[in-house]
Amino acid sequence: MSNTPMTQLGVPEKGDVLPSGPSKPEMMEAVASLLLFLKDKPLDKQLEAELNEHFGATTEAYAKLLRLLRKGIEEGWACYAQIDGPDYCRGQLAKATDNPNGYSVESGMLRDVQGNYHLHPRGEINMIGPVDDGATFCGSGAGWKVFEPGSQHYPTVKGGKVTMLFFLPGGEIQYMEPSCD
Repeated sequence: MSNTPMTQLGVPEKGDVLPSGPSKPEMMEAVASLLLFLKDKPLDKQLEAELNEHFGATTEAYAKLLRLLRKGIEEGWACYAQIDGPDYCRGQLAKATDNPNGYSVESGMLRDVQGNYHLHPRGEINMIGPVDDGATFCGSGAGWKVFEPGSQHYPTVKGGKVTMLFFLPGGEIQYMEPSCD
């Protein structure tokens, strides 16, 4: 699956119109305040700590994003593309060109799955919302996880189901086979 284009993995092509629904404008408004917070910040462990402090699982902002994400799943504009059956779904909410910070906004719903191996050329920010008690994404429960530029991994969910938002600078992600270093 080396360098598999995103279009084969549940993301519309450049000219495609993204799905919408009654709650999507409210979601994009909530996301806009988060993107303002992210402006010009490096994707590193400090940002992860700041996100968990200001937008963490016990905050109103997190609760609103999670509620709207799950509403989007019900309305069909989030997690709309099955990658590997109903336990591994994704969907793009906004292209990197749709906001001034240049982040694409993505959604995911995974249950006890190891996803497609990929590289984050410029990093990745994840908001993790466990549906099932004890469910984790890459070892983290409810809250935020930041992958630094150049990092790579299998997105792995254990212990049940999670819904998530993820943000990619420039919309950049590279699906690939893991290296055997």
